[in-house]
Amino acid sequence: MALILVIVMVLLIGAGVGGYFLFSGDDSADPAAERPANAMARLWGATSPASEREGQDENNLRSMWFTNDDVVLGDSQGVRAYNRKTGKKQWTAKTPKGAGEVCAVSKEPSEDGVGAVVFDAGGDDCSFLSVIDTDTGRTLWSRNLKGGNTEDRPQMVVNSKVVAVAIGDTYAGFTITGGAKVWELTARGHDCTTTVGLSPQYRAVGSDCSDAKPKKQLALQDLEYSGIHSTVTGDGRAVGQILSDRPLTIRMSEEADEIDAEGTLSTYTEEGKPDKTFKLSGELEDLSLKPRDTFVDEDEQVLVSGYGNGGIAAVDLKTGELLWKKQASASAGLDTEGLIAVTDAPDTGTTGQDPVLVSIGVRDGKEKVLGTVYDPKHALGSPYLMSLAWDGHTDTLFVQGAGLSHDTSSIQAFKAPSS
Repeated sequence: MALILVIVMVLLIGAGVGGYFLFSGDDSADPAAERPANAMARLWGATSPASEREGQDENNLRSMWFTNDDVVLGDSQGVRAYNRKTGKKQWTAKTPKGAGEVCAVSKEPSEDGVGAVVFDAGGDDCSFLSVIDTDTGRTLWSRNLKGGNTEDRPQMVVNSKVVAVAIGDTYAGFTITGGAKVWELTARGHDCTTTVGLSPQYRAVGSDCSDAKPKKQLALQDLEYSGIHSTVTGDGRAVGQILSDRPLTIRMSEEADEIDAEGTLSTYTEEGKPDKTFKLSGELEDLSLKPRDTFVDEDEQVLVSGYGNGGIAAVDLKTGELLWKKQASASAGLDTEGLIAVTDAPDTGTTGQDPVLVSIGVRDGKEKVLGTVYDPKHALGSPYLMSLAWDGHTDTLFVQGAGLSHDTSSIQAFKAPSS
């Protein structure tokens, strides 16, 4: 009988039916601890083996995509989709021939359901680009962009028309369907310091050239509508990252040669004209400003980002004022109720053994507890070490990362209690 059961389980795992569930059923029977009244139901869990790239948050490996029914993530086993409600694995994207481990996924797919993935092209060079259909996992096209320079922080964004990348020596845009090159960025002169930032909507290019006129220039280009562009003459600051498209918000350095901690945060009008610039000093110096965990509210007034050692904070984009800051917290997304975050130190109620899901007013920082992210073993890691995503349509939180024991890395889905 034991042998028969083992054979059946092997067949189920091979068919993709079983084997990816870590948790199922009701967690209410918990003799080891008292279950909080607002405990979030754990819908499902699946293994998500940690990758050597996990620590490189700039790579967005730990970003999660939502499709109509699924959540998509990348880890050491590739890029996979799970049904958001049941946790059933829907597909695994094919690794291109000659490619290695997943290095990064685009922060978001396009509205048409196309996402970009970068694999290791060999020698820890994150240069193998693959473009996939997020509904099916089918590879639309792939291309090895390995060049003379090794890439460890690839940039790639997707919109309705192009996949734009800054990978190694390649700064270019490709068509969504066939991967034909539609533009390629070249230096304005032979002696230039050139830096590039990409977002789904924009390309920002900062250049400081000794043999070109003007010597210093910031060029902004709309990636979907080629006729919309602008240049800011005399601005030779190095471009770090585009943090938001509305308003266009860019982290920049003070000089041309490097992105420094005490750089600047600049916003631009819809016409591409400079609007506000704030030096990242004083209280703003501790903003992490990573694209994966930086959000701007619908009113385009407040930016929220990681802050200090494992916290979050909000900045008024009109005045540069730090509106509020919170420790031991991490953002999961924006919702109609405000910023959705997970915290170990809520402003209201008592701190328990498990992190708490809260909504935070983006301007006033006021918290509303939505539920406790309950784990019977109390083994969830610190919020800032997790990868978090919030599905506001179903009030479901997705948590990816290792527990306190660091022996198991997983993705889990938690349903917030009805208010």
